[in-house]
Amino acid sequence: MKWLGWLCLLLPLLTQAQPLKIKIPQLPVHQLADEYQLPLLKLALEKSGTPFTIELVPTTLTQDSLRRELEEGKRFNLYWMGTSSELESRLTAIPIPLFRGMEGMRVALIHQDDQEKFAQITGLEQLRKFRAGQGIGWSDGRILDAAGIPTYAGRAANLFRLINRHEAIDFFPRSLVEAFSEQHELVEQYPNLVIERHLLLRYPYAQFFFVNHDQKALAKALQTGLERAYADGSFLRFFNQHPRVREALAGANLAGRTTLTLGNPDLTDAMRKVPAHYWEWPLP
Repeated sequence: MKWLGWLCLLLPLLTQAQPLKIKIPQLPVHQLADEYQLPLLKLALEKSGTPFTIELVPTTLTQDSLRRELEEGKRFNLYWMGTSSELESRLTAIPIPLFRGMEGMRVALIHQDDQEKFAQITGLEQLRKFRAGQGIGWSDGRILDAAGIPTYAGRAANLFRLINRHEAIDFFPRSLVEAFSEQHELVEQYPNLVIERHLLLRYPYAQFFFVNHDQKALAKALQTGLERAYADGSFLRFFNQHPRVREALAGANLAGRTTLTLGNPDLTDAMRKVPAHYWEWPLP
């Protein structure tokens, strides 16, 4: 019966050696994800010491549909999204902001002929005359609604087309890093799409990794890995030296912009509890 004893000792080791199988949706506009979120995910998992495999699953689903698929945990089991109370109730959030607070610093993608109109805006009352594009199911749509800014919800990929054609929406608010990455990625396809140069929208917001509630081992590995990456400085090196972050900060001319501060009616408990050292730009 000695073999049974050895088997009992080996089973936990064999279980631990099984890699985490991660399935991630891959959306049509994906350059920033390939350059930032995916490498950051790999960094966190490597720091956790947990073996893993990653499969990218092409899809055109809206965020609402992605959330439902993540809940079921069959096609996908991990994605990154701007957080909300609903998301945090339906999925497990890893409450460390992926962009250190830059998620809530928004510039707009507009049609190139509209810059002069936006340059005249000095306050929210004037901005409320313009319609913002938002992806279906995006949590920051509530922030714009609460500020009295009219919104149009559609598939994210279609919103770039609408701006380029000067149809249905006037501006598409994006985080600093997203805006510069997307404009660079889409310039040939949508030549009228430019980054508005005058305004900065600012509100409390964070993008987290989210996993299915059943993915406890994956959630633990991500939390552990991100904490270790902060502790040894590798997260900050990744962030501070990242070409997309540096490009956005250099090109945005933040000091020269008019800042409009919006409230977040859904400032979640997870966001409130994020330790200060995880924010580059703390919540206002």
